[in-house]
Amino acid sequence: MADEAEKPGNGEESRNDYTAWERFNRLLRYRLVVPILRTRHEPEYTARGVLVGVAIGLTPTVGVQMPIVLGIWGIVKGITPRWNFSLIAALAWVWLSNVFTLVPLYFGFLVTGRLLMGDFDAVPGYETFSRELMVALQVKADGMNGFWAQTRNLFELYGVPMLLGCLPWMVIGGWAGYVWTDAYLYRRRRRAEEKRRARGEA
Repeated sequence: MADEAEKPGNGEESRNDYTAWERFNRLLRYRLVVPILRTRHEPEYTARGVLVGVAIGLTPTVGVQMPIVLGIWGIVKGITPRWNFSLIAALAWVWLSNVFTLVPLYFGFLVTGRLLMGDFDAVPGYETFSRELMVALQVKADGMNGFWAQTRNLFELYGVPMLLGCLPWMVIGGWAGYVWTDAYLYRRRRRAEEKRRARGEA
């Protein structure tokens, strides 16, 4: 990822100087990594947030993923506070589903679902799938009406295989996000503590 200091200018001009790949990397860093680095809570608290965010991000619910996360957070906080999680981390990690990843993720869900159902021959080609998906997601309504229209279109087009296919990705992705975040934050905290001790001894 290029260093911002190397880019000429500032504000809107400097943002325009980044390539598409650099902008994508910056999006990932500031949307996904920075919320983890800024936490002051225990690693498990943030890791649970990443678990929820990744799991919901790996579902065909683009458009209402943030409200879903907010709903889960409210329920968990009200019923089992000891399992409360970082809302900021969860909301950040639903960005796994975005304009760059939408088509490959949804295609992966469909392929996985067909494999689980033993019906792999029914999987369309990637380009055909991409065209059909874009048509299904193009609705005139906004908000919840738009989401339900998109959901209906997706279900009519791909039905159970896509919904079934996202489940392994949710479980494996969510758990991997939890384990990685927990281990990463513990290592980061341990290194910070070692540096403080070294400065104190010096």
